[in-house]
Amino acid sequence: MIYIMSNEIDGVNSGGLSKIADVGGNRRVSTDSAPTNQSNADQAQPSDTVALTDNARLLARIEAAVADAPDVDSARVEAVKAAIQDGSYQVDDRQIADKILRSDVERG
Repeated sequence: MIYIMSNEIDGVNSGGLSKIADVGGNRRVSTDSAPTNQSNADQAQPSDTVALTDNARLLARIEAAVADAPDVDSARVEAVKAAIQDGSYQVDDRQIADKILRSDVERG
């Protein structure tokens, strides 16, 4: 005999256990409040536990590092500002035009 917990989706929660038995290749389902062959101690609800895989732990660390990273590279901004101030900042018109066109093509 197999016991499964069943819950209704329409807001009515039966919370009961269903017995499933194979009878001649067909399944028969009956609902009971509890299995008859278990004592009250066996019917106690087990506590919920969560086990994370190594990949899940790594992903959590990566997400935390990304969340802590600044949105702007301050050192790069200061370097560009300094280059503009001293006149050494070079703009490549073709490179800018190519990137604009590529961006437009990618968007469709």
